[in-house]
Amino acid sequence: CDKVKGVLVELKASYPHCLEQVDITDKENAEWFDRYKYDIPVLHLDGKYWTKHRLTTEEAIRGLEAFENGAFESQAGEPNAARMERK
Repeated sequence: CDKVKGVLVELKASYPHCLEQVDITDKENAEWFDRYKYDIPVLHLDGKYWTKHRLTTEEAIRGLEAFENGAFESQAGEPNAARMERK
């Protein structure tokens, strides 16, 4: 989590964005916990799934530029532990 946060903080001046951290262990975030408990951190851009586990500077730049240009699409591979556990 700290490495991903560090990458995003590093790019803030060049690629302005707002980083919102969510503690999935808080009661009010139970739905997030059910989905992402095995895959932190999980990142979204404007509610769309972006990536999980790690983020390189290059990946961050590509994602933030796509978002800035209105071309960002939800990425494949969004984890969902709850769905996996029901199988």
